[in-house]
Amino acid sequence: MYTYLIVDDEMIERKGIRMLLSRMNIRENILEASNGEEALEVFEKEKIDVLLTDINMPFMDGIELLSRIHEEYPGTETVIFSGYDEFSYAKKAISYGVSAYILKPVNPEEFEKVVGEINEKLAKSEREEKRKDESMEFLREHLLYLMVNGQSRNAMQEKTQTLLDMSFVRDFCRMVLLECANNYFEQVNSEQIEKMQSDLQMPFHYLNLNPQQSILFFSEEPDGGWEAFGRKLYHYIREMWDQECFLAVSGEITPDVELYDAFAQTEQLMERRFYHTGNHVFLPFQEEQSEVLVQIDAEILIRQIQQDIRMKDLESLREHFDQFCEKYEHQTIFSQIYIKFMFSNLLKEIYDNLERKDERELDREIDALYHSSNMTGVIQAVRMGIDRLETVFRADGGVAKRREVEQIKQYICENYSDSGMGVDQLAREVGMTPNYLSSIFKKNTGENLSRYLKGFRMERAREMLENTNEKIGVICEKCGFVNVSYFCQSFREYFGISPQKYRDQGE
Repeated sequence: MYTYLIVDDEMIERKGIRMLLSRMNIRENILEASNGEEALEVFEKEKIDVLLTDINMPFMDGIELLSRIHEEYPGTETVIFSGYDEFSYAKKAISYGVSAYILKPVNPEEFEKVVGEINEKLAKSEREEKRKDESMEFLREHLLYLMVNGQSRNAMQEKTQTLLDMSFVRDFCRMVLLECANNYFEQVNSEQIEKMQSDLQMPFHYLNLNPQQSILFFSEEPDGGWEAFGRKLYHYIREMWDQECFLAVSGEITPDVELYDAFAQTEQLMERRFYHTGNHVFLPFQEEQSEVLVQIDAEILIRQIQQDIRMKDLESLREHFDQFCEKYEHQTIFSQIYIKFMFSNLLKEIYDNLERKDERELDREIDALYHSSNMTGVIQAVRMGIDRLETVFRADGGVAKRREVEQIKQYICENYSDSGMGVDQLAREVGMTPNYLSSIFKKNTGENLSRYLKGFRMERAREMLENTNEKIGVICEKCGFVNVSYFCQSFREYFGISPQKYRDQGE
């Protein structure tokens, strides 16, 4: 849709031109000015496509206005109206590139013909510009693809010479490799990419590599750093595109770093998917797993797991298996074959202790384990075996509430005012890992441990508000909160009302 500016010192004349445009179904994006000076002010604020101006006006006439527009806003389509049928006006107007010269009173048919031709000219120019932009974009994408796949920047510069400005490549500071499990990138269109740029407020060049992979090239650093932006991008794709995607962010791309080197780095980072099954964003400066887990000897863990099976200690079995998983899950130094071999041996150990062995079923599960495409599938195969052991060990088929869960509940009841109490501390109380404790707590109670702790504190706070005259700051402290503001926020989130309003309502 184009923007029209009507310039005439006579209001009735402006209304007449507006009415003629309305007859052509042009009713929006129509601006007005009463003289040339006002018109220039409009040009400073708006992008005007078509100027419709009278000649004889005060302050600045139409010819002077055309001169300024021709100089400062070249490419603007202009139509002049005049009651003076003099060649000198037309000659000057032509020198300023005027599109048409219409005598007053304006003939409606002539006006519609002139404006229609101008609109067609603008549309044609837009189509040509779009084709040109698309051609240049295709060329840029092609060059980027070549550079990602081994061509140097200098080689590409020599090939393009003056055909394409390569400065956009020199401006790149990072690339982000996107990978989806299915062929989703076949469906991604330019509108989606433009919307992503707009929503994320981060401009980038988009390059599709194949149906499963695409690259985003960035020329500026995001606010908050790449790790935060990576998570933001991951959640955006998940929510807006309904896709589970993985991202790998390259190191800094400097003028002496070739794009194919940066791409190779992102591919190596993406290989961590197998080991970091819960992670979706991979960066070159991410810390690898802590040295503690690296130092845990695999043979010791295996012996502990074997003993747990013999002793029918499911609690210790799951805990030691968690440690075994942690050892291998985040270490890229081990090959996939080696990891699958180690986990398949555990699976065999489990089946050897089942009362009813089915060698064919074991063979099928080990085969499935070796065909797993990621660490999750490998771990899940062994966990299923442990679940079978649990069924055997617990003849009644039920899951009894563990002593440790009741112990944790009692500890929370007696120590909820301890502001330092959290899952880590609770896990130490019963000699478990935090993850393991959270898992059995959820399994036995159906509730997340952290949520249970917060709920317990909130209920105690509510009771104190109802039954005591303690100040809110005191209640905050007694319920294990250090910051009153955070306590009030938590209370509002939990009950939908502030502590003070809750107390006032009770009164």
